[in-house]
Amino acid sequence: MVVAANHNGRLKIIDRLREMVRLSAGLNSSRELDKEAMQRAIACLERFGQRLRDMHANSVRAIGTNALRQAKNSRKFLKSAQAALGHPIEIISGIEEARLIYQGTTYSISRPNDRRIVVDIGGGSTEIIVGEGMQPLKMESLFMGCVSMSEQHFANGKITRKNFDHAFLTAKQQLRPFVRAYKKVGWDLEVGTSGTIKAISEIVNSQLDGSNEISLESLYKLRNLLIAKELDLSSVKKERLPVFPGGLAILLAIFDSLNLDQMNFSDGALREGVLFDLLGRLHLEHEDVRVDTVRGFEHRYHVDFDQANRTELNAGMLLNKVKKQWGLEGIEHEHQLKWAARLHEVGLDIAHSGYHRHGAYLLQHSDMPGFASSEQQVLACLVGCHRRKIRPDSFDVLQSEESQPIKYLIVLLRLAALLNRDRVDNEFPVKSIKAKNNEITLAFEQDWIDQSPLTQIDLEQESDYLKAIDIKLSF
Repeated sequence: MVVAANHNGRLKIIDRLREMVRLSAGLNSSRELDKEAMQRAIACLERFGQRLRDMHANSVRAIGTNALRQAKNSRKFLKSAQAALGHPIEIISGIEEARLIYQGTTYSISRPNDRRIVVDIGGGSTEIIVGEGMQPLKMESLFMGCVSMSEQHFANGKITRKNFDHAFLTAKQQLRPFVRAYKKVGWDLEVGTSGTIKAISEIVNSQLDGSNEISLESLYKLRNLLIAKELDLSSVKKERLPVFPGGLAILLAIFDSLNLDQMNFSDGALREGVLFDLLGRLHLEHEDVRVDTVRGFEHRYHVDFDQANRTELNAGMLLNKVKKQWGLEGIEHEHQLKWAARLHEVGLDIAHSGYHRHGAYLLQHSDMPGFASSEQQVLACLVGCHRRKIRPDSFDVLQSEESQPIKYLIVLLRLAALLNRDRVDNEFPVKSIKAKNNEITLAFEQDWIDQSPLTQIDLEQESDYLKAIDIKLSF
């Protein structure tokens, strides 16, 4: 956990807490977190929660990475974990993790504008990013980490030349499909982040050549000393010792595969990246990267911008009328509805028939910088339910407490899309709106309804559709 204060767009770190719970070590052969690992994590989150107790919800962001991406029982764990922490926990994709790691290094290295390669070896995944300035150019998240590699090859605690070579070759095999693409992009600066590389960097500095840089030669020396049981690991934290060999094998494979000669360690990584991303969400001198992502989707899938503008405008007007009655006053509700309105037709780029379902699939499964998996699921649900029949299983991916607010947002999005089926700029036709519990009533000017028989038919049909989510529509 990192706590920071904002000083004119720069972060001043005022507190750091770190506990290594090795959550990924609790993944069993069925890809479920075991009870012991969950208890370790929840106990840690309870301690962190005490520090966060008095902080405003909007200024806290908690994320889960590879272990929770892999765990089949992550939803069950999240319920207890969020209660312990006192704040929501988002699971992010591997590519989003890579983006945030890269962003975290931007503010902590002396040459932030150079083209650089950034390597982060976590417990269950390894992220490798090449970027220039603030912009990542090539990102990968590989399904190998210091915990998983150590458990696979050094589970008995014995380190031999044979099992180290097996770990090294396993890592090289994972890297092989991406090596050529990375070399083609190229870089001028090599940066390593997080605990594994920090531990290796400190050992190189204290026991080998006194250098602040990790070199290929120093990694081979560490390997030989580790196998010969001549490496002093007293400086490595007790909880990291069992996973040190796997991390070293991965880093050596990265150096060897990508022809790296040296690497500098950076304190800035995932947590710092999340903090700067949070500044953007709070609109404090930084732009919310999710806005750029939505714009990018509009261009990529050839969205009709005029129609997106009309639908967004009408959806916003509807929301302003009912947000108090329906409990939709949070800024995230506004964002969810706005972005869904802008992207509700992305599926048209695939096919007109069932385009709402195509759009939902794209939004759920695409890499969307800035968006957590849960946020993508909400967007996918809104877009997938914005027309035609509403399938009850559309809400299965949502957490139970989200379902009702999302159903209300679906109503508003469906009405905004319905009122713009003519695809022309007209005045907002709704004179007044009343909302109470699961009921919504629209009042139109009488002459407008008389002159819009097709819309009247659509509203009658919509009244039937909304019964599927227990919403009563009157007009």
